[in-house]
Amino acid sequence: MRRLSLAVFLFLAILIAGGALYLHQQAILRQQRMNALYQHAIDLKVSYEHRIDDLTRLYNDTAQELSESQEKNEELSRELQDIIDEIEAVKTRNRQLEQILFNQTETYRNAVALNGATMPVLSISNFTAVQFERAWSKLGAHGLKGTGAALVRAEEIYGVNSLVLASIAYHESAGGMSKIAREKNNLFGLGAYDHDPYRCAFTFNSKEECIYYAANILCSSYLSRWGRNYRGDNLRAIGVRYATDPSWADKVGRSISRVAKAAIPEGR
Repeated sequence: MRRLSLAVFLFLAILIAGGALYLHQQAILRQQRMNALYQHAIDLKVSYEHRIDDLTRLYNDTAQELSESQEKNEELSRELQDIIDEIEAVKTRNRQLEQILFNQTETYRNAVALNGATMPVLSISNFTAVQFERAWSKLGAHGLKGTGAALVRAEEIYGVNSLVLASIAYHESAGGMSKIAREKNNLFGLGAYDHDPYRCAFTFNSKEECIYYAANILCSSYLSRWGRNYRGDNLRAIGVRYATDPSWADKVGRSISRVAKAAIPEGR
């Protein structure tokens, strides 16, 4: 009986020891698996961190390239817009030059055809200061030299045809050489009434001042429908109240032809 109990005890001891060993081995295996999983997790973390770094660098590089590309595109767009603006400016200037040439040609042809007395005085001739100075030199109108710029400016300000204005001055002042022109800077016979022209004639500080005054008077009083002296839009209409000579408009018309031919000797 004692032997049997001892055998049972030994069996149980062996069984318990075997179970403990098994549990220990299982614990070791679990620990190994945990360690393996932990290491795998660490490896994955490192791998993902590397991938994130790579992706971040790729993103930053791409963003930089896009930024540089955008800057280049903006620069190209500005350059293209500058070119377009230059082209438009050239087109505008060409249209302006075409209009200037057209205005000069129309005015010149009316002048040489002796239509100056009937062409509209409120029109643009686009004659230049250089052309007027050339005319004064060729015509020997020494008293009118230096007035070209003022004639052009008067046309710009008041809309009075500068060739007509110049020709009235040429006719009324005898090429700028009359006593009234020389001593009073009065190129248009303004206020020079027949009974005492010199004493009655207005005095101006300069020939330029006289030109602007005359252009203003013509525009507001003779060529405006509400003007006191308005009779029409041409020299014949102006002459009714401007001069006592009934042939005044035709004489100025002939002066227009002379000045135009001298200003543009090559013709239009």
